[in-house]
Amino acid sequence: MNASTIAAGTELPILSTGRITRHRVACYAHGSGDLNPIHVDVDYARQQAGLPDVIVHGMYSMGMLSRLLQGWAGPGSVRELQVRFEAMVPVLAGVECRGTVESVEAVQGGVLASVRVQAQLEDGTSVASGSARVFVRA
Repeated sequence: MNASTIAAGTELPILSTGRITRHRVACYAHGSGDLNPIHVDVDYARQQAGLPDVIVHGMYSMGMLSRLLQGWAGPGSVRELQVRFEAMVPVLAGVECRGTVESVEAVQGGVLASVRVQAQLEDGTSVASGSARVFVRA
């Protein structure tokens, strides 16, 4: 990617998580230290929280949005990421992460792109959306 070709309206390549399995949720729970039982205990999720099953961590979706941005601009490129969680991600769902450049500012060594980001389920339900500032080297 060339920083000089980035402009408002540039769309980032879609990142798809594939099915988020129970194993992936459990690994994320242990890695993040967030062992809230709504994420790891089916009985608790159903009986105590009234959910049909465990749910994926909201921060998992945010992490996937960060991965989208770094896959596009490179490691260490994300300067700011603000996300609003909008819906729960059920276990075994797949999430698609998208981004669109809203504006570009020339800075020393490259450009700083303002990017609108969104994570959504396969049925189009938005689970997380927000904005990011990403440095792209010249």
